[in-house]
Amino acid sequence: MKNKICVMTMAATAVLSSFGSAAFADGYINYRHQYLDDSRLHSDRLLIGKRLENGLGFHGELKYKTAGSRKDVAFDNTVGSGHELVIDYRHALSPKWTLTPFLRLDSVEESMTYSGGLRVDHRLNEQFNLAGRYRYEARKLDRDKVDETIPDRARQDQHINRFDGWLTYMPGGNWTYEYNFVYMKTDYVRFDNEKYDYENNFAFKYRWDKNWQPFFEIGDVKVNSTDDERQLRLRVGVHYKFD
Repeated sequence: MKNKICVMTMAATAVLSSFGSAAFADGYINYRHQYLDDSRLHSDRLLIGKRLENGLGFHGELKYKTAGSRKDVAFDNTVGSGHELVIDYRHALSPKWTLTPFLRLDSVEESMTYSGGLRVDHRLNEQFNLAGRYRYEARKLDRDKVDETIPDRARQDQHINRFDGWLTYMPGGNWTYEYNFVYMKTDYVRFDNEKYDYENNFAFKYRWDKNWQPFFEIGDVKVNSTDDERQLRLRVGVHYKFD
């Protein structure tokens, strides 16, 4: 699987580069590997995006995971885990305020999630950026999988009101530090037998040069929906920006 990811990354880079550096001045490729320390499961994501000069952005995400419930196994017997498409529009109200409305489709084997929302960015000063985002999600289950006899909409269409907040610190030099908090209100049991969930995530990004930015993330996420147990989510990856 490691070879497959390398081939996909090189192929995507070649395709995007073939359009010319001017056409892809705001294009990027982002690869990320993830590990959950309690579930002990590995997964991968490849994200490709482009923003036009008029502010429109197009983003596509391919997701993969280790097949079945095999623990502590990475880059072997990997299967598809869905894909995501996003279109957004970045509008600068001023040098300090930016609005980004978006629409999103997230497809997995047994469902499709339709979502949309708005992100607001505020540049506090040269070192700090504050951002918030609201996203409404409607998950439509495969009709053959629907079972209305199971309580709390566990096997029915589901809905999420999701709120994200980011605080980014840019002290100068090559390092960037970011904290992200997520709160989700749902109409189905998601965490600790309740209809809500939350996450914490800390990101550490290092700008190697004008194109390459490796990163590392530490997150706090749920284990399952029936108790209050939490687990570490570890991520490592690299972001490549086209000139």
